[in-house]
Amino acid sequence: MKKTTTLFFLSFFIFQLNADQVDIQADYFHADDITKVAYFEGNAIIKQGENEFKASKVIVFFNKKKKAVKYKAKGNVSFHLIEKGIIYEGKAGKIIYAPNDSKYHFLGDVVLNDLTNNRKIVAQSISLDLKTGLAEIKGGEKKPVHFRFEIEDRK
Repeated sequence: MKKTTTLFFLSFFIFQLNADQVDIQADYFHADDITKVAYFEGNAIIKQGENEFKASKVIVFFNKKKKAVKYKAKGNVSFHLIEKGIIYEGKAGKIIYAPNDSKYHFLGDVVLNDLTNNRKIVAQSISLDLKTGLAEIKGGEKKPVHFRFEIEDRK
């Protein structure tokens, strides 16, 4: 019984490690150990599980324990995300993700497509808090928020 329990926890731990694994590719990389910031430039692609971001530049901020606390993707950002069973795709000028807070900030000519529910949002900025489920969407001075969705047929 003890071996089975140990094996179960070991397997679970390995699964958790793989779930948290982040893979970043780019044409150029440099890091600053003093400020704990890593820069990936040129055709940057960041993947974690099924989630993927593509951008001209990705910046990763680390804490003292060398754990990533914030990601910034800049320049021609496109993304494919799956959160709580909902598939999102879209683009933005910049995306900031804080994994500890489970918050996404999409900035600059944002197009967010919810492929699961057939919804589309076009805005200047979208903030999503995945812990609370709250969203804040802002348009620009001459670009109001555009939200397209389907309604159920009442039969």
